[in-house]
Parts: sequence; structure tokens; C-alpha cells
Amino acid sequence: MLIIRALLAALILCGAPLMTLAQSAQVPVEVWADSLQVRDLDMSPNAQRMAMLMRRERGADPDLIVFDTDDIQGSLQAIQPEGLIPTGLSWANDNFLIVNFVFEDESKGRPVYLSRTASYNVRTGEWTSLVRTKMRGDIRTGDRMMNRLGIGQVVSVLPDEPDYVLVAHNEERGKPPNYYKVNLENGQRSLVLKANTRMANYVWDREGNARGAAEFDEGDVAIVSLARVSSEDDWKEVGRQRADSRDRFELLGFFDPEQPQLATVRSDEPGGDVTGIYAVDIRTGERELLFKTEGYDAVNVVLSPRLADGTKVVGYIFSNGKGYQRYYVDETYGSLYRGLQQAFPDRNVRIDRVSEDGKTTLVYTTGPRAPGQWYLVKDGKVAPVIGASTEIVGASLSPVDVFTYEARDGLEVSGYVTIPGKLKGPYPTIAMPHGGPWVRDVYRYDRWAQMLANRGYAVFQPNYRGSTDLGKSFWMAGDRKWGHEMQNDIEDGIQALVEDGIADPEKLAIFGWSYGGYAAFVAATRNNDLFNCVVSGAGVSDLTRIRRGLSGNPFLRRFQEPTIAGVSPVDLARKVGVPMLIVHGDYDQTVPVEHSRRFVKGLKEAGVDHQYIEIEDMGHSPLLFEQNMQWFPELFAFFDTKCGF
Repeated sequence: MLIIRALLAALILCGAPLMTLAQSAQVPVEVWADSLQVRDLDMSPNAQRMAMLMRRERGADPDLIVFDTDDIQGSLQAIQPEGLIPTGLSWANDNFLIVNFVFEDESKGRPVYLSRTASYNVRTGEWTSLVRTKMRGDIRTGDRMMNRLGIGQVVSVLPDEPDYVLVAHNEERGKPPNYYKVNLENGQRSLVLKANTRMANYVWDREGNARGAAEFDEGDVAIVSLARVSSEDDWKEVGRQRADSRDRFELLGFFDPEQPQLATVRSDEPGGDVTGIYAVDIRTGERELLFKTEGYDAVNVVLSPRLADGTKVVGYIFSNGKGYQRYYVDETYGSLYRGLQQAFPDRNVRIDRVSEDGKTTLVYTTGPRAPGQWYLVKDGKVAPVIGASTEIVGASLSPVDVFTYEARDGLEVSGYVTIPGKLKGPYPTIAMPHGGPWVRDVYRYDRWAQMLANRGYAVFQPNYRGSTDLGKSFWMAGDRKWGHEMQNDIEDGIQALVEDGIADPEKLAIFGWSYGGYAAFVAATRNNDLFNCVVSGAGVSDLTRIRRGLSGNPFLRRFQEPTIAGVSPVDLARKVGVPMLIVHGDYDQTVPVEHSRRFVKGLKEAGVDHQYIEIEDMGHSPLLFEQNMQWFPELFAFFDTKCGF
């Protein structure tokens, strides 16, 4: 069994210049600004080796680390192919790793990242590109590199042929990919499916056959899910998602090789309020309910963590008030899962990998006070492997509670409140609504919530109406309520926290990103004296510009555009009466930077106290250490000096 001391010693041998914080210490800003040190830990099918991505220096790209489980220090290897940044890995078999990369280049003076995929032979140390080179010679620009290699990624492993994978290869810019069966050792490939402009989103069975796909029905304005029993059969419709309906339909896969006529789908029943998982007979259209919960949506299936099992379904994922949960129908995994839940009551547990002999299990846990921790389970014992962070430790993190309250119109709303350490309330409190809005917050480790709590602030994260996976009626309750009832939900949650003695009514702020940035803009213009100060990141300020951005997609124009209606904060900037901090990337292609620039222009004209930070070459999300260091220190200084806290 691995022990944490041995692996940490091995990491020190790698030269990791990282510090461990003392208990209850305030975490330095540069730690919050950086990514976690370790991710994507995976175990080989025979449990003899592990691989992970590990960042060993501040702001550095991760290395691929491979080691033997029974000789960590003697076998540890740090591997970094020159010019490529690893972004993910998984074992295909005992000898080969599949590693995804991005290649960084420039296009018209902007950074671009092109995806690559390769196999790594752990016995020989050799790399094999899984995307075939078209031409030889020195390639220096992004466009020429694209023409040479295209963009490729592995879409499926083949449990019955572990030396092969399926690769999607975009060989020409702007055209759909071709699909190839590729040998992991030598890169030789054979065409499985040629590019098709009519169909997309292919779903593969365990043998590598395209059994599902989607196409757009322009007349009905619908995404049609197609399926077939075998690759020789004609495609048949198994369901559709109409743009003028909110009944969801999604083809998940084909998971029973003995019954190839059955497709597993995620679907709403007409007139129902929650999403369930169903088996649909491709030949007859008949459906059978496989899994559903009351009041919340089913989300997906759980496939066996044992590679050789391929597409065997062992459980289901569903949403509830705390987040996303797993329910196992396979009792072998079910009993292990329940035992791990008891051992780690404040964490989410995930069974990542089980060895071929079933004797060794790799488990991942995470929670509000645990950025991530891997364990090995063997012979009835649980031993830690490594944590995702050596700098952010549990003693520096704060507890999180589920918080339920009633909005002013009677709707029940839930969210999460992070309480700062051992301090006594009431606390200066920051509302932090999520982006989307068609997503939801969950009970988990949240870097931004924890970094604010670490500095003494309580943080409130509401799942306001319009959040997803909490039932269709709750989702649709946000339609055309932007800046109105959706905003009320945020404020009503803050008022409930005040009444409960958690939030200090004299020390309140709001901070959000994307849709959360929009909510922050709206809060600043409401002029109701609720918040002392406002921070908006990548926020929408003009709803007409969001609708215009959807106009090029006929499905979204009909599906989402009618739901976007309410307040456009850019028209109300003159009403702002509190200090504001606004952050936006100038390369944001989701919410263009003009949203913040126009709002800031209105603030300047009105003489409002504000600070604007525009980050060069940053997209919609601040991902890089250098980008975060341009606004994290300013965020802390703003809350400390401008908000009266």
C-alpha cells in the first residue's frame, strides 16, 4: 500500500518548491491565484502503475508524472514533451497512457490552443501521435500547424481491443471530423466513419461502432436523436428536443451488448417535472423507466470503473439539494460507496478505477474543506495517495452549510453559505451568484468562496430560480425574469441570512462572474442600499447584445432567446451609488468586453467611484496564474478598503 509520506518524499525529489501552510494561516494571494498542484491521477488496469499531471512550480504548466505503486521513489518519472501542454490523461491498458495536449501558438496576434492527442508507452518511453501528420517540414504558425496535423482527440477506448482507440480528427479547418481506429503503439489507423455535415455528436458502442448521432431538423427547429441497432442498419429517430419545448431529451449511449436494440436516454415525461433515465427500444420506440428521483433530475449513468467492463452500467447520477449524488445498482460498488461515504461524511466520493482482478480501487474525494484527495482501497484498508494541493490545507478552509429559504413570492430556494473559520458572527457577507444561468452550484470545494472566507467573509451562493437540475418548473421560473425575480432570490437569501444572525446587515457585498457578473451589475443599479459595494466579472450589461449573439443559431434563437428578458444594467449606470470593481478579459468571446466597457463609460459619465481592470488576452474565464494575479490582489484590496467592512 502507498503511504502519503513516501509519495511526498518523491515529490520533493522532483524539486517541487511548494510550501505547506500552518494551521489557520491566511493563505497568500499567489496561492489562490494558481491552480491546484495535482490532477487527473489514474491507475493502470493491473494496479502496478499510476500517472498524474503535476504542476511543480508557481504558474507552470503541468508535467506528466508516472510511477510504480510498489517503488515510488525508484520509479518516479517527470515527462514533458517540448512545446506541448498536457491537459488530461487516462490509461488505455497496462502499457499505454492516452495523453491529451494543447499546442500554444498565435493567430492574428492572439494566443490560440490547438488540441493534440498521443499515446505514451511506459515500458519504452516512446510517444506516438494519434493524429497523423499530413506534411513534413518546419511548421511555425498556428494556421500551418493546423494544416499539418489538424485537431484531434480520443473519443472512445475499445475494451475488447485494448491496443486501439477511436480518434476524431478535424483534418480541415471548418469541417467536421473523420473518425479513425488507431493503434496505440505505431499510430497506424483505419477509417471508421467519414465526415458528415448532416450529423454530429456521435455515440459509440464498446466495439467502436457509431450507434447514435444527432441532426438538426430545420422545419421543426429541433435536435433529433438518431440510433441504429448495428452499423449496417438505417438510422431511426428515438427522440427529439424541440426548441419551443423545455422537455429535455438526450441520448446517453448503448450499454448492454446483449441487447443492442436498447438505447439509454435522459428524458422528461410530457407534463412531468423531473428528468429520468430510460431504455428505449430502437425498433419499436417503447421505453422503460430505469431511474428517477422525486423532486430532482436524474443526470447520467455511472459506468463500471473497471476498464475491461467497458460500457457496463453500475449506477446513476442524480441531483439533490446538496449537489450531484451517485446511486449504485451494482451492490459490489454500492457497499463500497456507502462505506466510503460514512468514512468521509463531509465529502463527495467518486470511485475512479478498479483493477482487473478487482482487488485494488482508486478513490477520489473532495469537499468544501478538501480540494481533492486520492486513496487506494485494498484488503479492506484505505490508504491516502496524494492530495490535489499541498498548499491549501483543511485547517485553512471553512465549513459550508446548505441553506434553504423562502423567496418573497413564496418559492423555496436553496443555496450554500461558507462560514469563515472560527470567527463569530454576524459576518461581513458576500453574495456570489453562479454564472450560466442554466447551471447550478453544488456542495464542493469552491476556490473563490474559500479564498474570501479565508479573509473573514461569509459567502452565500444561491441556486436562484432558473438554475438547472432542480426540476423543470424551477428551471422555467427564471424565464424572462432577469434582474427581477431571479435577482430577488439573491437578495431574499441575504435577508434570510441577516435574520438568522449570519450576515451583518451593515457589511454586505455582491461578487459574480458571467451571469453572476450581470447580477452584480443589476444589484448596483437597484439603488436599494442593500450592498455596500459590488464586483462584476465578465458580466452581461446589455440583454439585447446577448440575444443578438444567439441569432446565428436557429435552435438557440428559438430555445433560449425568448427566456432572456428583463433589466439591461447598461441603461441604468447613472443610478449606481456604491463603489464598483469591474473585471473583464479583452479576448472574451462568450460575453464580449464591450459589455463592461459600455457600463464603465456610463459610470465615468455619472462620476461613480469605480475601478476597471481589463486583462489582455484573457477569455471568458480567468484560468492562468498571471491573469489571476492581475485582479486577485485588487479584489482583496477592494473589499478591505472600499466596502466599509
